[in-house]
Amino acid sequence: MRFNPSRRHLVRWTGAAALVPWLASCGGGGSGNSGAIVIPPVAPEAPSRDGAYAKTVEDFMSTYRPPGVLAGVRLAGAAPWTRAFGQADVAQGTPLSLNSTFPLRSITKSFTVTALLQLVKLGRIELDDKVGRYIAGVPNGSLISLADLAGNQSGLADYSVQPAFIEVFVKDFLRVWTPQELVAISFAVPPSFLPGEQYEYSNTNTVLLGLVIEAVTGLPLGDVLTAQIFRPLGLTGTSYPLTATLPPPAPTGYAVDVVTGAIDDQPLVSPTCLAGSGAMASTLTDLLAWGDALGRGTLIGAQLQGVRKSRARAVTNGPEYERYGLGIGQIGNWWGHTGSGVGFQVATMYLESRSATVSVMVNASPEGDRQHLNLAQELFEKLAAVVEAG
Repeated sequence: MRFNPSRRHLVRWTGAAALVPWLASCGGGGSGNSGAIVIPPVAPEAPSRDGAYAKTVEDFMSTYRPPGVLAGVRLAGAAPWTRAFGQADVAQGTPLSLNSTFPLRSITKSFTVTALLQLVKLGRIELDDKVGRYIAGVPNGSLISLADLAGNQSGLADYSVQPAFIEVFVKDFLRVWTPQELVAISFAVPPSFLPGEQYEYSNTNTVLLGLVIEAVTGLPLGDVLTAQIFRPLGLTGTSYPLTATLPPPAPTGYAVDVVTGAIDDQPLVSPTCLAGSGAMASTLTDLLAWGDALGRGTLIGAQLQGVRKSRARAVTNGPEYERYGLGIGQIGNWWGHTGSGVGFQVATMYLESRSATVSVMVNASPEGDRQHLNLAQELFEKLAAVVEAG
């Protein structure tokens, strides 16, 4: 999502510093007295990679001042590193628990598109099928392919930034929406370009794909995700909730001014306002497992994973990927997805050359002059630098 209403005001949602590698140095000395026993100084021990991860997060928190952070790294040949930092609830002084449940926001898109690609693999749909074949009333529905939707190249207006949505949303954050209501807001606005001509990040795209999946399978999207993704990967802490209350322990979400450190607790938001574009929730352990499966293409196979990446094009708006494929974004040599909005920011990315996954969950989203910053992405990039330097 790309907007972030707080209790005080409405700001936009969105969704790279490099870490200098740690160096150890030592000195030597001698004596002109030939009879003296010379004991050379002990060289400082080089910090472990685990220590570098922790120091990276601590430095990040000192700079950006989020209340809490969950961070994890999976690296081939090493035990997973996972840590909780800071607080789940500032007013209560509650430490952030490692098994906390966080909203995933736009990382949901990577699940929705993966479920679509699984249907492609089964031969039940084709990526070049037009969305009008499955959903009536879509502007340019006879021209927009399912791949256009998955790659943010449809031209359809983003419902989540339209006044017709925002005016209703800010009056009742817990209002229950249907996916049909969400896309109808988009359909009332003329498309900004013909499909395939440009890239434009739009939450409408994956809400529509969720409806396509339901039309093809005859099942609710949450049931499809559970059967096709959560259970096969053993993601026991992951869900597609229909209510704002998450399984405990669930942290409070905050808006943070990264300059002053001032925080403002954020309201709970009905996940139905996000649907297939951002409704899911998960834990750090599950997010690491998902980042690995998403980056490897575990559930769709090498051929479709190649298609997923090969259809990527340069990003011109939305989260700060370099390129975006079919429900997957690229940052450097890492592939995965980020999410942001109303008090939470998350990221999970995979590096094929090192079989490495980095996942980050932050219970804050920036406000003020830095409101477009994705804190989870910032921390991911710093941890990624540690991985690549090791």
